[in-house]
Amino acid sequence: MSASKPSILFVEKSSDVCQAIHALLCDEAWTIIFANSTINALEVLKDQSIDLIVTDTDLEDGHGIELLTTVKQHFSTVTRIILTAFNSQDTVIKALAEGIAQQLIAIPWVDQEFKEVIRSAIRQTEQQKKHSPEFQQLINSIPLLPSLPESYNNVRSCITADDVDVEKMAQYIGQDVSLTSILLRWANSALFGQRFQVDTIKKAIIVLGTDIVENLILSEAVNRAISDKVIKVKGFDFKRFQKHSMASACLSRLLIKTVYPADTMRHDRAFVAGLLHDMGKLVTASFFADKFEHAIMASKLNKIPLETAERNQYNTDHAELGGFLAEWWALPPFIVNAIYWHHAPQNTPMEQDIISATFAANLLSYNFNYGSNGDSVIRQIPTDIVNKFFITEEAVEILRMETEKIIHSLVS
Repeated sequence: MSASKPSILFVEKSSDVCQAIHALLCDEAWTIIFANSTINALEVLKDQSIDLIVTDTDLEDGHGIELLTTVKQHFSTVTRIILTAFNSQDTVIKALAEGIAQQLIAIPWVDQEFKEVIRSAIRQTEQQKKHSPEFQQLINSIPLLPSLPESYNNVRSCITADDVDVEKMAQYIGQDVSLTSILLRWANSALFGQRFQVDTIKKAIIVLGTDIVENLILSEAVNRAISDKVIKVKGFDFKRFQKHSMASACLSRLLIKTVYPADTMRHDRAFVAGLLHDMGKLVTASFFADKFEHAIMASKLNKIPLETAERNQYNTDHAELGGFLAEWWALPPFIVNAIYWHHAPQNTPMEQDIISATFAANLLSYNFNYGSNGDSVIRQIPTDIVNKFFITEEAVEILRMETEKIIHSLVS
């Protein structure tokens, strides 16, 4: 078996179902293995490297969910899917809720949907292989990775390689009062220097540009989806997190403009990178609330950076988790890298100027009291970054006043 070829273990007692699966997937670039019992499946898992297991719930020598429970405990890097004709069973629902299985395929299935579920799971396992086994185990404890928000997908559908349907985009956004308000406030903010009132969604899209509009919507949609869970995390203030993201977006854009005053694409990318850089905190707070609370407390008590406390607690941090989700969503590479490397811009494989601006913006945002973790440690900006963006004492005060003015106009 080729090490580079994803391997899938199907556990199914019915030879007819096995033949149907083989016929459906025989042209795919995967290694397909079949087992007809729990015992047989565990033997395969011990002897071979398996990326994905798909098991029927009804096996002759046991229940498929019990098998997946064993796999989760002893083969934690293997992604797990239930195959069942009884998708409303309490045991199946509980298995999904507890992360014993990460997805479900119903019998009878729709061929294209079956393939898409498998492809999605394989893509997840391939991304996980870039990380440590501990990281893979943590990710595989999540019941189901969230999908891209529908509002973001709707706006993306208005953009093709050759054209942007601004009218249709404005129509989608106009159906949501909150999104409309957010776009109009940003478009009228001092950051974008408008001398006239932006009073329609269409004008806001033109002023902000489609990249910024897309990612403002993504940010707001993710915030909505996760906000209820995040509020329960002690030591993490969701409203302050939102202000921190806004301040970092402003500062990142202002900083990059000092080096590239006429490069509007860099300005926009720096804004987006600053806005989304801490997305991993929402992932962590949503799926690993207890661990995140412990990390926040350890950071405060020991006066160490949050990312250090996180690695001490669960062998990864919000930057790695957020970057993984951004990859899973197939976001543009510069966003993925901005999330991954906003604490270590020297390690990024691309867009180092933008990610360095995001790094500095993140630190300045905390120093301007726009943090989200309740700590007040002054963050020192390295000399090379200070020199790169001309961050003198006078510049810091100007940046502070500009940021306060912009944030006040957005939240008042």
